[in-house]
Amino acid sequence: MALKSATGAALAIALGLAAVPASAAGPACPPVQAQIRVTTMDPEPVLSTALGIDALHAESGRPRSAAVHHLALTSSRIEWHGEIDARTVTGRGGVCARPERVVLSLVRTEHLIRIARELRRGSCLFREAEAHERRHVEVNRRILRAAVARTRRAAERWAATAEGRGATEQEALAALQRGLRRAIEPAIAEMQRAQNAAHRAIDTEAEYRRLARVCPADQRALRERLRGISAD
Repeated sequence: MALKSATGAALAIALGLAAVPASAAGPACPPVQAQIRVTTMDPEPVLSTALGIDALHAESGRPRSAAVHHLALTSSRIEWHGEIDARTVTGRGGVCARPERVVLSLVRTEHLIRIARELRRGSCLFREAEAHERRHVEVNRRILRAAVARTRRAAERWAATAEGRGATEQEALAALQRGLRRAIEPAIAEMQRAQNAAHRAIDTEAEYRRLARVCPADQRALRERLRGISAD
């Protein structure tokens, strides 16, 4: 199993004007208590047998040997999107924007289990390879669920004092966008670290040795097939 993860971010701003007087020294930020919402989208993983062992080895990054064959990989990609409804005040000193509503979405845009096409679907070795990869799938799903609370706390801490200031509304809103990204990205990075650690706990040398011993008849047939391909 190998994990391919990436995170991306998209931010959108909705603007509302607040009727708060501005001072000569600059506009006072509007008093706002932001509402925070975090959603997830985690569709069922897709199982593919489009790639062979050679291609899976190349994607895994693991050393190739005559005795070790990479039979399956699971890849996952998560992106986060943030939408901010903001209230602004404009004065002679510029613009102050504060978040009024923040909606964060954690979206798994890819979840793919790939099993080498050399394994006959439904065979003992195919089932063992899929069962191993399903353990990685469960890690991915569990870590994403846990990330919701962590992401919400990060957004709440940021929104409690967040202010975006600039000479124009566009600059003030852009400052809010940057602030939200800085607040959320550590939570996303922590999710990635937790996920990597959980996957390493599955992909142990003992587990790889076990997988090399299961389904001996299928293992022999696979070795013979691979030797035949190499001879050709």
